[in-house]
Amino acid sequence: MSAVGFSFRPSFAGTITVDRVPDDFLERIEQRVIAGLLVPGRRQRANYRVVSRTTESLEFEAADFLTAYAIGLNRVTLRRTGRDTISYEVSFARWTGYAVTHGALLGVVLAIVFAASFQGRIQPLRAWWFWSIVAFWSLAWPWLLTAIHRPFAARALEAILREELDGETPRRAAS
Repeated sequence: MSAVGFSFRPSFAGTITVDRVPDDFLERIEQRVIAGLLVPGRRQRANYRVVSRTTESLEFEAADFLTAYAIGLNRVTLRRTGRDTISYEVSFARWTGYAVTHGALLGVVLAIVFAASFQGRIQPLRAWWFWSIVAFWSLAWPWLLTAIHRPFAARALEAILREELDGETPRRAAS
């Protein structure tokens, strides 16, 4: 397992080393992406599509808004780098973009409410306090969420990869 440190970058990379990577590993992952990445048979909020596939690599991405925002594995590249090693690169720039947009919209709404409600009748210290809170929640918080999300997204991907490496694919969900 690779350590994913604190960073505001909406991406991470790592490697998984096992005794031997199965010959059909990338095919297994491709079928899992098609069937439902998190729980095979269920694509709701985990709707991914394969972008490219070679004998040594597989690239897939989130196919819709709900998947991009719910999971955050927006674009994943897997490479077989050796007989016993799989490397991965993940971008969740769309997830971060949605969080930043959400924060900016929150800031605009709060600014409109402030302008409409107080119309200059607030003490300067309280105004400063209010704008500090708006700045934090609309500008800083989305980037803190990005840093917080990185290790969770990495663990989710590594769990999926290990399930397929170990041949322990979860059963299909009941429809």
